[in-house]
Amino acid sequence: MRIIYTVAVLTLFGAYFGLAQDKKKGGGGEGRTVILEKAPTDRAVTIPLEKLMGYYTDMDAKKMQTLRMVEGGRFNVNIRRITNAETALIHPDTADVWVVTEGGGTLTTGGTVEKGKIVGGESHQVKVGDVEFIPAGLPHGVSGVNGNITWLNLRFDTNYLSAGTSAKGDYVLASAPTDKAVSIPLEKLNAYFKSMDAKKQSTLRMLEGGRYNVNIRRITNAETALVHPDTADVWVVLEGAGTLTTGGKLVKGKIEGGESHAIKVGDVEFIPAGLPHGVSGVVGSITWLNVRYDTNYDK
Repeated sequence: MRIIYTVAVLTLFGAYFGLAQDKKKGGGGEGRTVILEKAPTDRAVTIPLEKLMGYYTDMDAKKMQTLRMVEGGRFNVNIRRITNAETALIHPDTADVWVVTEGGGTLTTGGTVEKGKIVGGESHQVKVGDVEFIPAGLPHGVSGVNGNITWLNLRFDTNYLSAGTSAKGDYVLASAPTDKAVSIPLEKLNAYFKSMDAKKQSTLRMLEGGRYNVNIRRITNAETALVHPDTADVWVVLEGAGTLTTGGKLVKGKIEGGESHAIKVGDVEFIPAGLPHGVSGVVGSITWLNVRYDTNYDK
């Protein structure tokens, strides 16, 4: 298995302070959501694997199922960690992208929700490394939990005032559906990696939603620095390592100033709209899942 989210020895981070609680319930099963910080607009947020593991330990101690690491109002970055079947959920105006990081279980999507359970729908097993896309308004829930299951849940609103523009190109696999979930198991991801290597592709858009998209980025050399004026990114590093530089000023495809740090498998990065960013110092290659969503809801 290429994607590894657990390690034998970790120096776990200590307790964190000043936590807020979101009392809103986006459907049964989530309950109160602890919020670590509001999404900044002028800097990136780095969540290394070691910090994630520390959060898991703390969630277990506090019997928390949901931890909101970054709250952006119209989008958020969460950890979901459960040990039993959850009450089925529906988010009318919010789409989800999941990345399973520990454990396993059974995901059921579609059908109808009756007394907190899904009637009908389709079910399949989910495991570490799998990616799931769940469109707004689709019933979904996890059962058959094997000990526990933990996933990163990247959520973003879909009720923009106007429609977005879907990208066109050879490397867009599919438009994001509105009536069904899309499962991208680890085995399929690995096949995409091999295909990208053969075609010398650095970007593969697995799902195009107009106002959001789900991509694989896979590079072997330093990339030209980028700025997305109206698009925020969440990265999950899947393979390899490198150096991420964010902030500063973009000059002829390179960043002047800014801050740099090493990134590796399992790390999560939030990059707000308008912030220069680029990867260099690549060790062999580096691959990350890149979930992008527009932030200009009023346009």
